[in-house]
Amino acid sequence: MNESNAAPTKLWAYVAVVVGAVLLLLGVGTAIGYLGLPFLELGEYLLASQLGQMAGIFLGLLCGSLAVAHGVASIRRRKSRTLTLAPIHVFAIVFAVVLGLGSLVLTFGVAEEFLFPPLFALGAALPTVAVLAWALRRLGWPITWRQGALALVAGATLSLFLAIILETALPILASMLIDPLGILAESFGDALSSGGPLDRLLYSPAVIVFLAFIAVEAPLPEELTKALGLTLFGRKRITQAGQAFAVGMACGAGFAIVENMLYEGLYAQTEGWSWAGITLLRAIGSVLHPLCTGLVALGWFRMRESGGMALLKSYLLAVGLHTLWNGGFLPFVYLTGLDYVTEFDASVSLFGLAEEALLVVFLLALSVGLWWYLGRLTLTLGSKAEAAPAPEPAAVTPRALAVWAGACLLVIVPVGAALGPAWRQIQAVLFGGP
Repeated sequence: MNESNAAPTKLWAYVAVVVGAVLLLLGVGTAIGYLGLPFLELGEYLLASQLGQMAGIFLGLLCGSLAVAHGVASIRRRKSRTLTLAPIHVFAIVFAVVLGLGSLVLTFGVAEEFLFPPLFALGAALPTVAVLAWALRRLGWPITWRQGALALVAGATLSLFLAIILETALPILASMLIDPLGILAESFGDALSSGGPLDRLLYSPAVIVFLAFIAVEAPLPEELTKALGLTLFGRKRITQAGQAFAVGMACGAGFAIVENMLYEGLYAQTEGWSWAGITLLRAIGSVLHPLCTGLVALGWFRMRESGGMALLKSYLLAVGLHTLWNGGFLPFVYLTGLDYVTEFDASVSLFGLAEEALLVVFLLALSVGLWWYLGRLTLTLGSKAEAAPAPEPAAVTPRALAVWAGACLLVIVPVGAALGPAWRQIQAVLFGGP
């Protein structure tokens, strides 16, 4: 019997509904905390706590609602409609309004504990969903709402959870296997704490640690885990290359939204580089995660005919593009962070331009190239797309929904802690910071 037509076990659909209901309850509790927390006196930690509450609301209410809705739909064998989204210019207009309102709220301090966090969440999500909308339109809308929702939330939960584990384990493993790396790490820490000239760091062997951190600690595990949501569908349910690419992009979009919250939340709580500035920079580069995950998903699909090399090439390409972005963005975060937390001027001039400006120029140029590549790829895949079959009632199995809902539950606590007041304590434990 064909897998796509087989009657699913209703037990897993009920599990998805139950777990989704738990998530909804957690989301409701988080929402109550969001509304009531400003009445407690938490001082400087209040905005950070509210941003953490917003992340919990995003994961709890959104993920829980989707788990319940699609779990019930699977039980009742309802068909899922084709996923369509608004044109990209609609997202751009709303995003511009969000940036303006958010900046006004932060600048004048107008009930920022209540008004800013929703704008913060929209600023993190809108650009990435806009990339997805633009690409899916060019691909001919190849997936259903159920497929897109599952992929989006799998990227924001399951992929994120596994990425955190791998990104924590890889540096420890590397330091155990490569003894000189520990020595370089110590010199790197000394250079940061000495307050000496920046060129002492840039021209020291310690820079190898920084480059290795960028190349290994993030892109390698993230590009491996972001596309795992695709495997929940099974090979028989992904029938076209464009469909695989679209599902992969949705996974990457979910991952990117939560990551945007993490980075943009740090700047929203400081007086350094503005929240609007970093949010705009992240928005221009929002194409990165969906594109890279789509490439890995495309390699996974083409592996059927071309073997494992197709997946390996796609994975290495995604890692390379991700490393290029991190090579500009993480030094930018490092430099602007130094300007805020120390009196040391971290700026370096080259041809009359500050290094921060040069990094921004590099990131803008890279983003333009990524947009061009995405446009070319979606045009090719869209032109080769076959007529899409009518959506089937069990496009996503209840078992997959149960795994997805459980992943949502696992991720709410660490993400909320990362964006809440516990973030400073976590930094102190992991990095020995203040």
